[in-house]
Amino acid sequence: MKKFIEKFKTKKIKDKKLSGKKLALVISLSLIISVSAVLGICAACGAFTSELKKVSRKLSNYWVNASVTAAESGVSVSASQKIEYINRTGTDLNDICLHLYARAFREDATIKPYTNLTKASCFPNGDSYGDILIEKVNERGNSANFEFAGEDTDILKINLSSPLADGNKIELDMEYTVTLANCTHRLGYYKHLINLGNFYPIVCAYNEGWQANPYYSTGDPFVSDCANYSVNITCPVGYDCYASGSRVVEGNTYKFNALAVRDFAAIITSSGEAASSKVGNTNVTYVGYKGDGDIAENLEIAKKAVNFFNNKFGKYPYSSLVVAKSAFMQGGMEYPNFVTISDSVTEEEEYKKVIVHEIAHQWWYGMVGNNQIESAWLDESLAEYSTCLFFEEHGEYGINYTELVRDATASYLIYVDVISSLSGKVNTSMNLPVNKYATEYEYTYMVYVKGVIMLDTLREVVGKNKLINALGDYFKEYKYKIADEQGFIKIMEKSTHKDLKAFFNGWLSGSNVIGYVE
Repeated sequence: MKKFIEKFKTKKIKDKKLSGKKLALVISLSLIISVSAVLGICAACGAFTSELKKVSRKLSNYWVNASVTAAESGVSVSASQKIEYINRTGTDLNDICLHLYARAFREDATIKPYTNLTKASCFPNGDSYGDILIEKVNERGNSANFEFAGEDTDILKINLSSPLADGNKIELDMEYTVTLANCTHRLGYYKHLINLGNFYPIVCAYNEGWQANPYYSTGDPFVSDCANYSVNITCPVGYDCYASGSRVVEGNTYKFNALAVRDFAAIITSSGEAASSKVGNTNVTYVGYKGDGDIAENLEIAKKAVNFFNNKFGKYPYSSLVVAKSAFMQGGMEYPNFVTISDSVTEEEEYKKVIVHEIAHQWWYGMVGNNQIESAWLDESLAEYSTCLFFEEHGEYGINYTELVRDATASYLIYVDVISSLSGKVNTSMNLPVNKYATEYEYTYMVYVKGVIMLDTLREVVGKNKLINALGDYFKEYKYKIADEQGFIKIMEKSTHKDLKAFFNGWLSGSNVIGYVE
């Protein structure tokens, strides 16, 4: 996600007057994972590469059937869903836990998906609420014993009738209705747009236990395994739908198929205007608003970004990527095969940066996963620095790499100075869980801004080419997997032939001191 914050007051540093750049934190449709054909995902495999087909055989499958209703009273999604879950946890399971992210929007939620800083932009029309009603859950074809669990009762815990052995699979069926808040969050509706992010029940990742974290307000509070999706979305008349995966349109129903992706998301719009073009085997689509004069221009930079990251880190194996303009409370948001760019980003240069940043997330988060709660820097720092690398080699946009790093350094030092003056101390740790950062400013400066400075410093230590090659090795090692901090450092050391433990420990723990250098 790309996050924007207010500029700190401009301040001279070594006689250079440098202002802090704004950074952005980003952030109905019927979704159908078609229950009618359990083999529906593979039926569309002709659109996928042999690599994706091979990887997909070992993954769980989601089929969703959803229908969106939009009226003056609000927007709702009625859905049926089937999950074929394969136990890859290394242990027998007595229960399966699923995230119900839509519950975070209910009125009595104790952990809100927004902060006091973002509440006004989240609810332009005033407070509004949503929820998910679970109407039926079946396990192995029979009615299941389930309960709401988790810190904020936003976890669906299905107690299995008999243990699921490691390596075996189980079918879960459910029906539910999601009511959407009138808001500009990942999940919500506003004016002519419906955002469908994190609306459906998704199995929690497992790491010595279910990763049943709540929907924190800061950062992207998600971690999920790759799976295969077959989704049919029936939209209200007059609306169009764009989402993760390849698309087939049949009247008001939109059918999507995606192999080996971490999530599924969509946007429904009644005022969209799209343009598409190929980059290799990938169809890149940019969706703006009707009458926008920059659709072709934004499609072009999206294509260049895909091509650049293909060449630098590793090939994007999917047949589609959608970049969609949307009403969103932050700068942008990444999903597999699909990203949104906020219409609140009105500066042309910043809009281009957000497009590139969110596309970089297709590599860092999408294909190479990580726990975005515990190690947010691992995808956000890489996506932000990858954006700098893109503009370094695309001078036609007038965005200079050296200036990006200099501005990040100046902005960081101003932030540290201001916070130290106000409170007498400042946290400079990069590796705190997202819910442990005191403010969104603190999270942004430690995860985004400091991440750029850290990786630029690493480049000075090992050299530009070795750094890019190391990132390519990291991509190759953890593609379709979930990486962690130590795995990243190990690959960096192996690829560059340098001992980097002390380097990363100093940066990530906050024990190092950053200064501005001419």
